[in-house]
Amino acid sequence: MSDNTPPPATQLTPDEQDKLRELTTQSWNLELAISGVAMFAILQLPDLLESAFSYLRYNYMTHTDGAAAMLPSLAYSLIRATCHVLFAAFLANFVMRAFWVGLVGLLAVFPSGIHYDRIPFSTPYAQRRLADELGPLDRYILWLDKRCNIVFALAFQFVFLLVVVALLYVLGLLIYLVVQPNVPANVWFGVKMALGTLVAVFYIAIILLNQKKVKQTPRGMQLNYRLMKVGQLVLMGMYKHTSYVSNTFYSNIRPGRLFQTAAIFMLVFFVVFFLEYFNDISRTNGRVSFFNSRHLYSARIDSLYIEPTAYDNQRPEGAFIGVASIQSDVIREPYLRLFIAYPKSLDKLFRQVAPEPVWSDTLSRQAIRQQYASWSNQQINRLIRITVNDSVCARPNLLFTQAGSQEQRGWQTVLVPGNLKTGRNLLRVALQDPRKKEADELVMIPFWYVPEP
Repeated sequence: MSDNTPPPATQLTPDEQDKLRELTTQSWNLELAISGVAMFAILQLPDLLESAFSYLRYNYMTHTDGAAAMLPSLAYSLIRATCHVLFAAFLANFVMRAFWVGLVGLLAVFPSGIHYDRIPFSTPYAQRRLADELGPLDRYILWLDKRCNIVFALAFQFVFLLVVVALLYVLGLLIYLVVQPNVPANVWFGVKMALGTLVAVFYIAIILLNQKKVKQTPRGMQLNYRLMKVGQLVLMGMYKHTSYVSNTFYSNIRPGRLFQTAAIFMLVFFVVFFLEYFNDISRTNGRVSFFNSRHLYSARIDSLYIEPTAYDNQRPEGAFIGVASIQSDVIREPYLRLFIAYPKSLDKLFRQVAPEPVWSDTLSRQAIRQQYASWSNQQINRLIRITVNDSVCARPNLLFTQAGSQEQRGWQTVLVPGNLKTGRNLLRVALQDPRKKEADELVMIPFWYVPEP
């Protein structure tokens, strides 16, 4: 038996071959159904992703800068870009397969296909050229069927990629949300250096072991295969499924054409990704505009900008409150109902400026909870500084609450300022770090006071 002959265990029996042919001839109806369901699911995914990432950002993100802050936005944009490409792929397959079904039905009505010599209003020369360029109908149907199968397989290859990206993102997120906050800074630096070194060694090994001279040696062959097995871990259990698709293309398409097609595809994908990333930044931060700027328009200063989420009557249902909110942009009553959001990222500062005291061992658990609640409320009222126009609210009397359908955690109070003026007023919320002389401005909310006549 030659080396090119597969072992007998991999060969199908005649019954299995007949079964495979039957499944192949009947796969088109499943493709149509799966493509339709997949497109519907992909259309629902962006809203679910946005809700999930917003919840994550407000309730679990402990950092607002660095890689930990960029990771959710990058992963969110990558998944959304992948969804766009997937939708386009399934839509193309759906349209092509539906057209294929129409051609099959047309061939059933006219089994002889196209008679180019009978085409009216054309010369014999044009008929011969059309016959050479288009060919018979049944051959085109077979060609279109193959292209439909290829597009469908590539779409699912991209589904596997989306699953791998999601799993890698969850792994990275767990490291940043669970590991980093619970290890010292020097240990975390060592962990990052170790991971960076492993990644660098892995890529250097890929370059070296794929050199032609190295791969031709027996030892190089073994190391190359072992490195490939290590790389399978990155695919998070998707290696076997993706290999059937990718290796089929690798072994049946010329390498030059394959790499050219892959390069074009990756270029298109990354263009979509960067467009989606800039769009996500503009959407999550409405004050940043990359593609829709104005000459005399700036949203950088809070006091000169109306943020709709800062007003209860303008905020969309289920949306998170950015920093703080009041009941309306136009106030008729002489009081302000103020909510201040408490994102997880503030914990990093609060643990530094307000360390938890050591409670007495003689106290019961219930007593400790009560004392902790009172102490934490005192700390918040000490650290949060609220100003209406030019007057500081000495006793804001902030209470803990959970607002909206998202049950966003924060503090709420009702202010009765005596310096409201008819027309425009300004509410400031700041964080007074005891280690600093000046307070850190969190938000400024302009509003208009129009008292009842």
